[in-house]
Amino acid sequence: MQSNHKKRICIVSRSLSEGGADRVAAMQSIFLSDLGYEVFVVSILNSIKYPYRGKLLNLGAIKEQEDTRLGRFKRLLILKKFLNDNAIDLVIDHRVRCKAFSEYIISGLIYPKATIYMVHNYTINRYFPPFKWLTKLSYGRSKKIVAVSDHIKNKVEAYYNFKQVQTIYNPVDFEYLNQLKKQAITAPDSFIFWYGRFEEKQKNVSLLVEAYSKSQLSEKGIKLLLMGQGKDKQKIETLIRTLGVQDHIEVLPFSKNPFPYIYQSKFTALTSHYEGFPMTVLESLACEIPVVSVKYKNYEDGVIKHEFNGLLVENYNAEALGNAFNRFIDDEKLYLRCKANTKKSVASFSVESISKQWQNLIDN
Repeated sequence: MQSNHKKRICIVSRSLSEGGADRVAAMQSIFLSDLGYEVFVVSILNSIKYPYRGKLLNLGAIKEQEDTRLGRFKRLLILKKFLNDNAIDLVIDHRVRCKAFSEYIISGLIYPKATIYMVHNYTINRYFPPFKWLTKLSYGRSKKIVAVSDHIKNKVEAYYNFKQVQTIYNPVDFEYLNQLKKQAITAPDSFIFWYGRFEEKQKNVSLLVEAYSKSQLSEKGIKLLLMGQGKDKQKIETLIRTLGVQDHIEVLPFSKNPFPYIYQSKFTALTSHYEGFPMTVLESLACEIPVVSVKYKNYEDGVIKHEFNGLLVENYNAEALGNAFNRFIDDEKLYLRCKANTKKSVASFSVESISKQWQNLIDN
């Protein structure tokens, strides 16, 4: 189903390589192109790893040549020229937006009036300037603010009294995952899996490592694989050695294709303090792999249903999480029931379904 209007849409993202928001932005460039829109992509950082579609402006590469205040001003002018030269009808902004002055300039002078601001996380202050009055001034007249879950939408509406907030959940591309998940990898015979950013403030990977060390998995020959990059990676590696589980936990570099590891794992794990609508959960369930997750902030708006397609445990309790790991290994009937329910539990989030919601928003 193609759009009747050849609208020119620019997707702005922090990068095209790290985390769920970047992956959603890259995926969006593809499905909007498939719908018939002219797509343009702006990356703030020079990190392009996910597949995308459209004409790219890599501001990160320009930043690396002149990373100064003057260089920052020049990049704003370059962005403005890019939007004007390509006659952009609509901007969809996926970035974190918490620098007051910069965001006032971008929203007021750089972006067109037709801009959609994405909110990917329950900690909404990451997506708006720190002063409420400035946020209302900058975004109060925006065409739309799109939240990736209803709880986030409700929080934005309640705090800022915005009326133009809408929920569109993150999509999952089943066809794409099915192609990639069967690629050959070198991995242990039996393992559980986590992937994402090593950023303790949100992801709390240390809880996962502690829970694994308290579980019986290592005694049963089941390893823990951690995949990703981030500022706290070394901290996690130190914790692994401190707990004496370095022979049972492997830390793998970031890969743009984590799906074979998901597909071959017993289950995946999530230990975040807070999330929006985590892509790691969607992708795991789409690969027919159940999830053991803590009850992070906003978990109620997620897709994990306790003892249906995964297990939910109280947060910040390494022993309880370790016991949940044991339960999925020891109770085969429970595990197989959850595994059987995985894919159908996320069927409504197919890229075909979500792309139609975006088409309705953009055209109407």
